[in-house]
Amino acid sequence: MSSTPDQATASSTEELGDITTVVRAFYEPFRTGDTSVYSDILATDWVDIPLAPGQEQGPAGMAAQIALFRSAMPDYTVTHEDLIVGSDRVAVRNTVSGTHQGAFMGHQPTGRRIEMRTMDIHQVRDGKIVTTWHLEDFAGLMAQLTAPADSPAHKAWA
Repeated sequence: MSSTPDQATASSTEELGDITTVVRAFYEPFRTGDTSVYSDILATDWVDIPLAPGQEQGPAGMAAQIALFRSAMPDYTVTHEDLIVGSDRVAVRNTVSGTHQGAFMGHQPTGRRIEMRTMDIHQVRDGKIVTTWHLEDFAGLMAQLTAPADSPAHKAWA
């Protein structure tokens, strides 16, 4: 049985929806702290590139990172600015934000509201993320954490 162009498009659209649903679910633990979804959406041999200092590879390593982020910023949120799908990959441009209430990257709590830009590319196979490549603007984050409260650098982010 052959498919009509409309059926092929519907199937492709359905597949795109499936991989974007999987990728969107990746970010929920940042907001909630509940990493149980990772057993459903990350391959057991999922690869995270690059690893954070001290992070172990795989889903357990990501769960530990979530715990670190959430202890430093309990109100941590991720806003997707762009979500672009191509083949088996989804690129996501994010703005993350939160209030610095716990030690983070060697910095004691400042009580400041922070924002950081991130860019991630997730490769999805058989309904699971198999690889994630990412970049974060840690230089901009550090400037927010270390700038005197009355400095132009701090005010630019406030």
